[in-house]
Amino acid sequence: MNKTKFIYQQLLAQFEDYLETQAFNGFPEVLLEPARHIMHIRGKRIRPLLLLTACQAFNGNIAEALGPAGAVEIYHNFSLVHDDIIDKADKRRGQPTVHKVFGLNKAILTGDAMLLHAFFLLGKGPEKILGELLKVFNKATSQVIEGEQYDVDFEVIPEVSEKDYMMMIKYKTSVLLAASVQLGAIIGGASEADKKHIYDFGLNLGLAFQIKDDYLDTYGDGETFGKRIGGDIVQNKKTYLLITALKNTGDSERKRIFELFEEKDEQVKISNMLALYDRLDVKGQTFSKMEELYGKALESLNALSLEEESGKPLLELAEMVYQRKH
Repeated sequence: MNKTKFIYQQLLAQFEDYLETQAFNGFPEVLLEPARHIMHIRGKRIRPLLLLTACQAFNGNIAEALGPAGAVEIYHNFSLVHDDIIDKADKRRGQPTVHKVFGLNKAILTGDAMLLHAFFLLGKGPEKILGELLKVFNKATSQVIEGEQYDVDFEVIPEVSEKDYMMMIKYKTSVLLAASVQLGAIIGGASEADKKHIYDFGLNLGLAFQIKDDYLDTYGDGETFGKRIGGDIVQNKKTYLLITALKNTGDSERKRIFELFEEKDEQVKISNMLALYDRLDVKGQTFSKMEELYGKALESLNALSLEEESGKPLLELAEMVYQRKH
């Protein structure tokens, strides 16, 4: 095992222990079981790991960062609870969603409680910088909700511009990653310049992360990805791939895309849309966009005033996030 992976394992072990033993102290007892349900449907823990890795990179006290790390992860999972309600989703990461197990009313209230509890945990950060932590977290959490509304609005709009799509994924996905890594840097004592650079790093990494998600849904391996390949095509989701296709197509192919929106045979729909994507080089253009955004993230990371050894875990974490297969 290399040194960086050992660091990640240590940080995640500390975080998971905190999550199990302390993070839900004071949480409403009647809603604890559904909250635990979503938290135990484990994701990648990218946000708390970014926060803790950034804190350590700037020689911060990890114990002081555990509360804020819990805040970003619990907030993220709150957003998933409500997102699943909005989408009427039966499963999350292969497991029944909170509203399917505990009912709609309890799921809504659980999400509300998790949102409030996230701010409670943020307050466990160092007292002298709480105002700054709150400012960063409050801005990001508000933007996530705004991004979710854009996503809902896009469902009933036939076509979305690339500019509007990028704004939506920036708010819905990217700003929380950016805030997470910036919160860690703030707790670690980063300079003002480094706080800005690390936020930009997280923002562009988050954009690349979301477009990679679109890419994997269409071009990934179904078994590795953990979802059915082509699900976004079946649901007519406004992905970067679809937007790129519509932007580059002629009238006849554009008409064909909109006809495929109405296709009832899912396999026919997927295979025909993929054929259109191939003709329009959607795969190549999407990959180029991911590379562009990831390159910008690395530029911001390289601008940090950290020694190479201190910044290495952040670099390797970025590579893990970007190179993921699921």
